[in-house]
Amino acid sequence: MGRTLILAGDIGGTKSYLSLFAADLADFTPLAERRYGTRDYPDLASMLAAFISETGQRPGRIVLGIPAPVNRLPIRPVNLPWIIDPEQVRAALKIDDILLLNDLQATAYGLLALKPADLFVLNPGAPDPQGNIAVLAAGTGLGQGGLCWTGSRYVALPSEGGHVSFSPTSDIEVGLWRFMWDRFQEHVSWERIVSGPGLFCIYEFLKASGRGEEPLWLKQELEAGDPAEVISKAALAGRAELAVKTLDLFVSLYGAETGNLALKLLATGGVYVAGGIAPKILDKLKAGSFMKAFLAKGRLRLALSAMPVKVVLNDKTGLLGAAYCGARSTTERR
Repeated sequence: MGRTLILAGDIGGTKSYLSLFAADLADFTPLAERRYGTRDYPDLASMLAAFISETGQRPGRIVLGIPAPVNRLPIRPVNLPWIIDPEQVRAALKIDDILLLNDLQATAYGLLALKPADLFVLNPGAPDPQGNIAVLAAGTGLGQGGLCWTGSRYVALPSEGGHVSFSPTSDIEVGLWRFMWDRFQEHVSWERIVSGPGLFCIYEFLKASGRGEEPLWLKQELEAGDPAEVISKAALAGRAELAVKTLDLFVSLYGAETGNLALKLLATGGVYVAGGIAPKILDKLKAGSFMKAFLAKGRLRLALSAMPVKVVLNDKTGLLGAAYCGARSTTERR
């Protein structure tokens, strides 16, 4: 019997990674890999068809991480321009074996395939080798999920926790909540704050509330480029006080919500900060305010201090997780 090829995918609101893997839990070296602009394609099937055509390889299984709940069809992701129907994908590609995961399920499984070099330790803690694991990933949106030990292996937990209500804990955060409420009206979620678009919202709040002046050069760069990237780079270089204040507040809020998730899952096995933003602002995450906010949970501070906290540096963790899940289920079938 020939080897099973798995087309694994990490489908994001801005970019998507697709790779071809052999169904082998001992080796996650991609046989082929491509990065696509998600919005360059009219639907999911078109992107997958482009990958198959470009690589000249036909997979036996497709396993994809999708930024949405996957239990009701068709899938309507919040941060994607598509409606995803697995039956439409099957019909278009003539491939029956398709598994869709919530994107943070895929990222959580990907943690099991990472190497030490893929991680930066913010807090070593005292890990429980069979404890729950939490993962939080900020990028275009805010994904949350985890892993639960079942007695013989870890199983990923799907979640849309990024959409829970934002909870301010200081005067400046209350002001931010009011600013966001005026903008979004019926609901202000953590994703509206801790994400790429959220970083820009924090910047606009600080500017509108008179907490900093916007230099002309920064205004021009914001109009020409990606606001979150422009602000982050300006802050890390110390070029604009308003940008520095924005990133400082963002990092503190990121730490606070990471601590919230760590407590909800009692993540004694570890807490992982993933997504596209974290590696780019690693110097700020290392500076102290992230962990200060993470630990600021009153009587539970000691419990949180024992939890390992690590930044995921590998931006293809979701892709590895889709491959891992596909390989494991293929192995179990044999």
